[in-house]
Amino acid sequence: MANPVIADSMIPEARVMDQEPVQLGSYQIYFSAFNSTFIPPSVAEQYNLRRGGRYGIVNIAIRDVAAGDMGKAVTGRISGHTMNLLTQKTNLQFSEVTEGSAIYYLADFKFSDEELLKFAIDVTPQGSSRSETLRFEQTFYK
Repeated sequence: MANPVIADSMIPEARVMDQEPVQLGSYQIYFSAFNSTFIPPSVAEQYNLRRGGRYGIVNIAIRDVAAGDMGKAVTGRISGHTMNLLTQKTNLQFSEVTEGSAIYYLADFKFSDEELLKFAIDVTPQGSSRSETLRFEQTFYK
């Protein structure tokens, strides 16, 4: 189910992907990773993201669902890295994006064709003393 607040955004939102959100207390953490060519060049430039066949983008969104099903977008501290099958690590540099009442975090990364990347992303929602490490892997294609 897409979030109506950011459904018109030019950035593919975190809830659209197949992964279920990670529950952390009253917070739901949504995540997705996709090829950067899914976004228009003007959007990549606006958010200072590298775009092209060898670049991907990871998107993280945090919602406080204590008040209802849709919840409220909240800020947080986000850091993480990717690792390839040769165990080469690359740190992710996240930028906070606010569009209306939506808040999400974007980071770009480089990949080789048919490369499997493992992600480890630490998320600490604003107002929470707990954090969660998202761990997932995905194969990327040019």
